[in-house]
Amino acid sequence: MKRREFLGSAAAAATLLPLPGLVSVVHAQGKGKLTFLTPSSFSLAFSPVLYASVAGYFAKEGLDLKVEAGRGAAQVVQLTAAKQVQTGRTGGANYMMARVNSNAPVIAIATIAQRSPFAVISSKDAPIRTPQDLAGKVIGVQSAGGSMEATLDLMLMRAKVDPKSVRRERVADSAASFGMIQSKRVQGFLGNASSAIRLTAQNFPVSTMQMDDGVPGQVYVAEEAELAANKDAYVAFLRAAYRSAQELIAMDDAALQKAVALMRGKYDIPGSDNTPIALADMRANRELWAAANPRQVLRCNEAQWTEGESLLRQAGLLKQPTTKPLYTNDIWEAANG
Repeated sequence: MKRREFLGSAAAAATLLPLPGLVSVVHAQGKGKLTFLTPSSFSLAFSPVLYASVAGYFAKEGLDLKVEAGRGAAQVVQLTAAKQVQTGRTGGANYMMARVNSNAPVIAIATIAQRSPFAVISSKDAPIRTPQDLAGKVIGVQSAGGSMEATLDLMLMRAKVDPKSVRRERVADSAASFGMIQSKRVQGFLGNASSAIRLTAQNFPVSTMQMDDGVPGQVYVAEEAELAANKDAYVAFLRAAYRSAQELIAMDDAALQKAVALMRGKYDIPGSDNTPIALADMRANRELWAAANPRQVLRCNEAQWTEGESLLRQAGLLKQPTTKPLYTNDIWEAANG
């Protein structure tokens, strides 16, 4: 089964009518049903969920899980809040802003990328090596108000670069967007680890600057009422995703090739049919999953979340008092206790 992308802007997502094929959590045999939404087209960055799906780990937990591809990290929060999906992956910074500033009824139940998975991709002929190099540039971002743009703003503010000095242009997070650099429509674009690796492996003349803003990189979220009413389904989800991530981290290259082939058989994952690119992609993403502690993959690190909130407040990105918890480890503890 190949992927189906959601249509519509992130801004309008919360008001959309229920989308065909999406299901609410139901109490049936086993733990019920969940729909998981990725923030973009399928990528090996999402392997903890994709591999758990194709390896049957969700089914073994009694969970019927559907994976859908979305269009932007902000849309994940919007559709989860609207109960059109039950869980999804989004950026830590933009999630915290939605939770605090807009009182979004969603909460982080896991941290999958312990630091930012994003990089500034530019040309070797005109490389962007520091945040200061971004001033006066036109930079491509996948979606307005998404996690990439939030990471960019935070990095610029920490480096004392006026965010208004950087003009944003919407581009896809894909290797194809390097053509916009070559045509000088943008001087760089924000991409995830997968995009940077694919470009490098294909011998494009790229320069890559990793982004680390001190904020939890990517998180899984759930709507609060859904989480409270259907805890067992979310425990099953995290237990299967944790097992999947741990197995992928432990695999050698031969086993990783088989895992990638298995995922590719069900999901349309660009670049996954090129073995050197796929392996490099998997290695880079495994580092993000296990950056804090390999045995505590998916767990929200208390110190990191405290620091991340403090940095966002210093940058002026959190404009309201924090009145509700930003994350919970209750589901992780129940899944792995």
